[in-house]
Amino acid sequence: MNKFYIFAAAFISSLGFAQQSTSFEASEGFTLGTIHNQNGWVVTEGSDGFVTNQIITDETASVGNFSFKNANEPGFGDQWFPIFGAVKTFETPANHNNFTISYDVKATEKLGADFEFTLYAIDDQEEFVPIAGIGIENRGFIYMIKDIDYGFEYATSEWEINQWINIKIEVTATDIKYYVDNILQGTFANSTSLDILGFNMLHNNYGGDAYYDNIQITTGPLNTADFTKQSLALYPNPATNSVSINSESDIINVGIFTLNGQKVLETIQSSNIDISGLSQGLYLLTATDISGNKTTTKLLKR
Repeated sequence: MNKFYIFAAAFISSLGFAQQSTSFEASEGFTLGTIHNQNGWVVTEGSDGFVTNQIITDETASVGNFSFKNANEPGFGDQWFPIFGAVKTFETPANHNNFTISYDVKATEKLGADFEFTLYAIDDQEEFVPIAGIGIENRGFIYMIKDIDYGFEYATSEWEINQWINIKIEVTATDIKYYVDNILQGTFANSTSLDILGFNMLHNNYGGDAYYDNIQITTGPLNTADFTKQSLALYPNPATNSVSINSESDIINVGIFTLNGQKVLETIQSSNIDISGLSQGLYLLTATDISGNKTTTKLLKR
């Protein structure tokens, strides 16, 4: 099995008690074609720009008429890491004490690509780390990520070509639980206790496609400490030359990351941060306050 890759981008809202559903339907504002920049989704960027084969399609669906096709990219060769796909990051990090996500997925061929779905966070070293993840492995197996070092175990259930299966991941303060078609496959310790920034759907381009549909997210309540930790705003945003942070807490460190997790700037300043040297595009800004709390938000550089 190939190694794994964490990739981040884009945004949806998640505050307090929340339930969210995405089936990529026209009624939700999606249209056929590339998913890039539809409802905040972002796709992998190659040397010549964003890849074009990560699409909303009407070829198949588990619910409604449309689904997301995590498709082979014929302009590229196979990759050691799963890097091709689409990603979504929460506007406000989701509470790790009570978070459930489920989705339907099917793959078109075996002995091709590995398809991976990962929930991710930023750790104390300001590195992107997996909180949980599950993979459709090319031989027909299903694997469950169990720690931040990408250790994994295989599920009892397997997958078959062109057959939809339902995956559910439950995150609590202590445990990560994985289900396939509502059958518990494994329970592992929550090794991060970090709030969830978002999720990605990626493959390593060895062949074949996967379809995703019917994404359901349920989050529990944020407590007062969580809400205070996340009270942060950037201005201006979008920004061209500099950006400042408006926070209820004293900020002692700021890191700015590209969408693939590379840190491009670090400073102790919280006002008039010079970003003139950054390329245009979307970034993630992580601010650390005097109590050690971290808050991540998006920054658009013009």
